[in-house]
Amino acid sequence: MLFCGDIDDEILMNKRLLQDYEDRYYTTGGGTLDCMPKSKYKTSNPTEMTVLNVPDAVILRMNELRQESEQLYELKDAILRELNKLPLLQKTILYDFYIRGFRWVQVSRRVHYSATHCKKIRNHAVDNLARQFSKNELIKKFNYPN
Repeated sequence: MLFCGDIDDEILMNKRLLQDYEDRYYTTGGGTLDCMPKSKYKTSNPTEMTVLNVPDAVILRMNELRQESEQLYELKDAILRELNKLPLLQKTILYDFYIRGFRWVQVSRRVHYSATHCKKIRNHAVDNLARQFSKNELIKKFNYPN
């Protein structure tokens, strides 16, 4: 559950890296728009020149970032679906603490229980969620970062 709160940050970082790559390699300079015919075998379109100049390693890395982001979206969706199967109180405590990043004082105010009691409910909810996660193939097989 600790990683769940970081999924959005990981996706955002991937988007930023992709944007950096695109800004660096897919910019087209100011081309001439004189409509004059070009030679038969010379690339004249600025977009074609840009695509031809992108290193294969960069294209591969950009594809990896897109694929990783898609997997993270799927993982977060699977986690939230499993979380929604819990009773309301357990779901609220886990969501507020792990996903929203609330402190125990904030969580306890929201659910009107003491922080100690919220932690006990959390422990029980994590046990329930662990059983549900063990049955979910996507969550079980995901390669979590250290």
